[in-house]
Amino acid sequence: MTGAAITIGKFDSVHKGHQQLLEDIIRVSKENGYESICFKLDFGEPGILTGPECESLMREMGIDKILFERFTPEFAGMGHEEFVKEILVDRLGAKYIAVGKDFRYGKDRIGTAELLKEAGRKYGFEVNIIDKLVMEGETVSSTRVRGALEVGDMKEADKLMGHPYSLTGDVMAGKQLGRTLGYPTINLGYDEKKLLPKYGVYSSRIIVYNDMSCDEKSSSDVQTFSGITNIGVRPSVDDGDSVTVETFIYDFDDDIYGCKVEIILENYLRQEQKFDSLEALTAQITQDIKAAKG
Repeated sequence: MTGAAITIGKFDSVHKGHQQLLEDIIRVSKENGYESICFKLDFGEPGILTGPECESLMREMGIDKILFERFTPEFAGMGHEEFVKEILVDRLGAKYIAVGKDFRYGKDRIGTAELLKEAGRKYGFEVNIIDKLVMEGETVSSTRVRGALEVGDMKEADKLMGHPYSLTGDVMAGKQLGRTLGYPTINLGYDEKKLLPKYGVYSSRIIVYNDMSCDEKSSSDVQTFSGITNIGVRPSVDDGDSVTVETFIYDFDDDIYGCKVEIILENYLRQEQKFDSLEALTAQITQDIKAAKG
């Protein structure tokens, strides 16, 4: 490869607007024999997607390399020309860069998309400034995705992202209260850097990856089920504020402790609530299942 086609940003949800940038550098890379690179800024805050989730989605799209750059004080203090010369040109070998109209870079965010274009003429790379994607009269943004998650509107979040919101992790041992109620649940050990949606109960789709990585989605050893998932602090069971992700899988009672599981949240059913008795809780779970199955 003789150079790189690059896009730069947070990419914390890889939504449809982000995908425009990624698809552009993939196209240019194929046409020119470049390496496609996503230079992803990591601000150390909870993200709609975790780093591994971002990387998996981008690789599925066809991105050659994803570089994670921590937004440290040292990095934030780089001058705009220093960033272009040392990072984009010398380190990455930029020949083509795709950014959005509101792109900013360098100390105090002085650098703009137009300034990057000027730098390209000096250092020999092309810059494509891509318009924001608009859906239903509004710009597609991670802020908009976060807003949908905050109210539990999974269909809106999925539509904006172009892929489902999900939680992935290993099945952990829990208190097994659900088993005593007749509704055994799995307790997900999720990444705490993952941004959670509104607390409550959701209908869900559950993918069980038996004895393998969840990146190996083509394997025949993947099972898909339906169920309901509770996200929150379980006010009827626990007195603390520890957040759990618990799922009851319909018609399933296998031992999958330690297995990798992906939970895709589909519809928000109700908010978390405290019940006066376990009998009342059991009755509500029965109603939740009926509502989820429609």
